[in-house]
Amino acid sequence: MPDHSILYPHHVGRQYPAWLRSFPEFIRQGVDSPARTEGIRSIFVDNDYWRCPAGNGNLKLKPQQRFELILNRQSRFKWDETYIPSTLAVPREAPKGSRISRLNSRKLGRSIHVLSTPERVFAQLALYHPELIDLHEQKMLSPVRTVHPLHGHSLASGYFPTPMTGTLEIAKSIGFKHHEIAVDLPDGQRKKMPFPYQGDLLLFMRKGTDAPYAVNWSVKDVSGAFAERRLRRAKTPLQQKKDQDHARLRAQLEAEYYSRAGIKTHQVSLDLIPEALIANLDLLFAMHDLPLTLDPTLLDEFSQELGVFFEKGLRISDLANRYGARWGFRDQFLARFYQDIWARKLDVCMFEPILIDHPLRRKEKDLLEVYGSLFEEQAS
Repeated sequence: MPDHSILYPHHVGRQYPAWLRSFPEFIRQGVDSPARTEGIRSIFVDNDYWRCPAGNGNLKLKPQQRFELILNRQSRFKWDETYIPSTLAVPREAPKGSRISRLNSRKLGRSIHVLSTPERVFAQLALYHPELIDLHEQKMLSPVRTVHPLHGHSLASGYFPTPMTGTLEIAKSIGFKHHEIAVDLPDGQRKKMPFPYQGDLLLFMRKGTDAPYAVNWSVKDVSGAFAERRLRRAKTPLQQKKDQDHARLRAQLEAEYYSRAGIKTHQVSLDLIPEALIANLDLLFAMHDLPLTLDPTLLDEFSQELGVFFEKGLRISDLANRYGARWGFRDQFLARFYQDIWARKLDVCMFEPILIDHPLRRKEKDLLEVYGSLFEEQAS
């Protein structure tokens, strides 16, 4: 097998500050003094340049630029650093036609970069789970052997998870042709290198005081997309067969990549989620980290009365109007109502529209019970 150690996974060469490693090579090469380092930081970091690296505007990245960017962001990740996904939700990096969005998560303290509506919905579902401790979107599937995703996590101290087998080895074992690109190496040579695949959502969970574990979600718009690539395109029978084989082997590649390290992969699609639940997740997530300026004691009092109104089947709008008339800021009281649902303090049914001017229905079955199997650890 060719030696890819020059690029995977720990590039040998000049050591840069952690915050600088995700930037393009032409920027990093310009850092030749402490003063220049601070100048680069003030220009790019303080101005959030990393969201659209390697140039300005919406011009798409070239394959080698994308290749280097993914490696710079992913191959050196440490748990004491902020996670940066392989692909950011910006026009320059996202695939053509993507419905990109960034979800600001209070729990994780950063923005989640999702590249499609299904990814957005399932990311919100994951963030709703109280046992979620972290989420890595657009995670690189390493072409070569590497450490387990939980390696080095503070909660995994004393736990020695199985290393990850590289996708090159797995692809060979299942008869799948690994994607490659031509890369210009520092010595002037041009060489074919395996281009890293990406997963969608990698969840990190922890039940009580148990050791943390990971669950992989592969996300599509419809379940049929797992069986055939480019499902909606018109194609010949031969091309359809090729696309079906590619989809099957690509899914098998990802599932085996994680299963060999004891990580379960679930294939999830938007057609598994009712429209009312999608709307409720969008609404609640948008409100969950909204800053409230009212006195915390007053908000706690409002929350207590919310529980009474909910139990009695009274309209939440009446309570919010009463508090708003007395204290002002009616919208903040409504935001607190939505935040209490997100925090699972009110047992509201998530499968029906949440309407403040109608009595709310109590949930018959918990949302996390309905989709609980998606969060379960790999059976031993």
